[in-house]
Amino acid sequence: MNKNATKRVGILGGSFDPVHKGHIGLATGAREKFRLDRVVFIPAFLSPHKLGSDPAPPLHRLAMLELALAPYPFFSISRIELEKKEVSFTVDTLSQLTAGHPDTEFFLIMGIDAFQGINTWKSVHRLLGMCHVIVATRPGYPLDRMEGCLETVFADQAGLYSPATRDGDVMVFNHLEKKTAIHFFDLPPMDISSTAIRERTHRRLEIKNMLPPEVENYMITNRLYLA
Repeated sequence: MNKNATKRVGILGGSFDPVHKGHIGLATGAREKFRLDRVVFIPAFLSPHKLGSDPAPPLHRLAMLELALAPYPFFSISRIELEKKEVSFTVDTLSQLTAGHPDTEFFLIMGIDAFQGINTWKSVHRLLGMCHVIVATRPGYPLDRMEGCLETVFADQAGLYSPATRDGDVMVFNHLEKKTAIHFFDLPPMDISSTAIRERTHRRLEIKNMLPPEVENYMITNRLYLA
């Protein structure tokens, strides 16, 4: 990591198919807790973990993101993965971002469920040397159990991180070789998922409390997720 970095930027990637209040809550919580200058949402062209899915066209997913994030001046969108028009790998995206922004310290934001599968990501250990990671936990995953979680996820890399330290109500694990860290913090969960929204939309069920009204209106206007 660049010791001379002057900016702290969060990265939140995903299909955003569609974007919902859970995404916004995660970005908001991480930005406030870790004093990030801004959070960049990066919609994937095609997630390597969802190769069997058929997401809404990028044009629609991007439009919904723009509507959802319009009220938040500290949020922005990068089209870096959409413009490549290929399977999106986080390590490749971070490589490009770090090369193009040497004055920036990047923080990869995710929930505990995503983190538990991070050892399946492409070149995960190279990725972890390029950025910090912020993991939002939820009930059933107390912070004092995160050391065991880390050992399970990186069972093939024993001793990769230092023992846990506390920074207020945040559990921190420092990479022993790189100047990066993994931070775990509690965030009140929202029981919302893009999958549930798509399924409920297909069944003509209520979704208005799950996503911004502008996004719902866009879905209705463009008849998304009905087929």
